[in-house]
Amino acid sequence: MRNIVLRVLSGVGGVVILLTSALLTLGASLAAPIGVFVAHRRARRSARPLTRTASWISAMIASTTLLVVGLFVVAVFIPPDAWREMQKGMAEAQAAQDTVPAPEWVKKTFPRTAQSDSLSKQVAESPGFFLLAFAVGVLFTCLFFGAVGGTVGWVASEFLRYAFWGSTPPVSS
Repeated sequence: MRNIVLRVLSGVGGVVILLTSALLTLGASLAAPIGVFVAHRRARRSARPLTRTASWISAMIASTTLLVVGLFVVAVFIPPDAWREMQKGMAEAQAAQDTVPAPEWVKKTFPRTAQSDSLSKQVAESPGFFLLAFAVGVLFTCLFFGAVGGTVGWVASEFLRYAFWGSTPPVSS
């Protein structure tokens, strides 16, 4: 009787954790159980046991992949006006930074830093640099939310695994 109550509570807890975390991780945690399932199938086909670490890593990879694909799809459908507006805002922010002169003590102590570096200014103002910096920022955001979502989704999938199969998942021979 105690085992059934624990399994029901584990199932309810797993669903609550999964749905709540979906709101906080941009839906990334929903891919974690799928990643664990795929890893379990691959381990079963190769007749190897699936370790908790391997299932956790597969959950994080699945969540990160979902976010990268999802944000790529969103980026494809952003209207060109929005991209131009972002580039315009970046150019205005850079221009505002250049209007502040260096303090006198900096000019005296470090004369080369007080001079403007035209090459770095050209690189920073180029559209390619903007897109590269934007892509790197999106990638790190995906990695962060993928790791958080994958971890929380993995915890939820562990609860659901216990609810469905008990202490260990079924193994086919």
